[in-house]
Amino acid sequence: MKLIVTSTFIVAFVFVSFLSSQEFSGVLDPPVILKPVPAEYGNDKRLFQGIPSMTIAPNGRLWATWYSGGTTEGDENYVLLATSGDSGKTWTEPILAVDVPGPVRTYDPSMWTDPDGNVRLFWAQSFHHWDGRAGVWCITTNSGDQENAVWSKPQRLCDGIMMNKPIADSKNRWLLPVAIWNFDINHPDKKIPVGSSVIVSEDKGKTWDLLGNTVVPRKEANCDENMIVERKDGSFFMWIRTSYGIAESNSFDGGKTWSEPGRRGIPHTASRFFIRRLQSGNLLLVKHGEILSKPGRSHLTAMLSDDDGRTWKGGLMLDERSGVSYPDGDQTKDGTIFIIYDFSRGGAKEILMARFTEEDVLAGKIVSSNGELRLLVNKATAAPPQPKPLQFEPASNSNGKPLKLGNTPTLQLKNAESDIFKKDAKLFTNREYRLLNYPKELEGKKFVRSEIQGAEVVCTHSGILYVFTPLPNRNKDNVTEFLLKSGFEKVAIPEMLFFGNYVGNIATLYQKEIKEGETIKFGIWGLIVY
Repeated sequence: MKLIVTSTFIVAFVFVSFLSSQEFSGVLDPPVILKPVPAEYGNDKRLFQGIPSMTIAPNGRLWATWYSGGTTEGDENYVLLATSGDSGKTWTEPILAVDVPGPVRTYDPSMWTDPDGNVRLFWAQSFHHWDGRAGVWCITTNSGDQENAVWSKPQRLCDGIMMNKPIADSKNRWLLPVAIWNFDINHPDKKIPVGSSVIVSEDKGKTWDLLGNTVVPRKEANCDENMIVERKDGSFFMWIRTSYGIAESNSFDGGKTWSEPGRRGIPHTASRFFIRRLQSGNLLLVKHGEILSKPGRSHLTAMLSDDDGRTWKGGLMLDERSGVSYPDGDQTKDGTIFIIYDFSRGGAKEILMARFTEEDVLAGKIVSSNGELRLLVNKATAAPPQPKPLQFEPASNSNGKPLKLGNTPTLQLKNAESDIFKKDAKLFTNREYRLLNYPKELEGKKFVRSEIQGAEVVCTHSGILYVFTPLPNRNKDNVTEFLLKSGFEKVAIPEMLFFGNYVGNIATLYQKEIKEGETIKFGIWGLIVY
């Protein structure tokens, strides 16, 4: 099945499964390549940025990309490109932007230097946040050794999102790891299946075919962000982001068929990791925390494997701070490794880079003469606009029970930490949400800081347990039904805006006397206080 699409036509049609009576005007149009970058895309105008990628040209020039636009992921997103000629010590301001007018996202860029030395910039285009199909686009340069490289016209390669680097395998095929997210939205005209696919070119990128596919079950799927590795014996494994950690699918017939994704045994927060074959033959993995830990979006750590990922050695901490995420990288001819990542997308708004060697990874610290951490690639400086106060009529919850204040339970936490429940406390390990309003009677108690996707505790001493969550009419991501079935009762305290400035974050309080040995485990989103 041929998937190559020319970039010279326009399609508009009605997508009834997503937004009825709206046309996908412009989503298949070539984007506008803005060079030089207009002032309105400047560092002082950008309110949000992250999700970076990088590659290295044959002469060692570094190229970095990320996306920005708007205040978060959405229609206003556009892709930026910068470069460094001195091993990442200094960087240009963005020298190129990729944008599409109207309600079309330009996002999730990825960079790769192909075996012929051409530097390639890939990105996705989608109508609104996600239209069930998206599309992988690319521009290429054969002058990536130069700051003023000349880029080709944009070309649409296939449906889907390719958020991670291609590989060139031992048969000289180019393999793209492409995903169609396994969400409720279905696009009637998509030409590749839902899930994690491998798209192949056997003619150096002139045409692209669907090679193989595998699907993570919807209840465990979480944006895929699949990555392909060829083993030393010629078989392949594909690692996939899921709600529980890293899933693995295997292919032993050149990528045509793939096993059902199974748990790899490597816990990980719901965020991108990075795995790549190095020149030495070792595999490099960059993930959050050590190989068997799951700390949230913090503690970016690099480690090595010399046995195709069965065991891992070393552990170089690249950045321990909360809010670091989305590593990607490449390696120079002399063996130096570069990893790019983002920090605090809407706060510090920084794109950062680490430079190190395999020796540094094994030592667990920088011992090489040229190694350095937290190199600044770019920082956006726009001050966020002050949001208008959210206007809403809080439910009184008068049909609830009086607040109980009794014994404090003792809890065993799973993949979580405790902190003091007070104003401005960070609520989740993988989000920057801060506590805004709360019942004063609970101030100073402890709360469980876990991923927003879910929490799990085991009671080792009985007491009163509290959980905040939205009512179902406020947010589909609530755990109200679970709480009521588990014996929790609603508390007669009016709803309150718990964090942020969005109606989905208006929370109601529930309570229960939890007994020793009882386990409380739920999904997105609820917050445990005790």
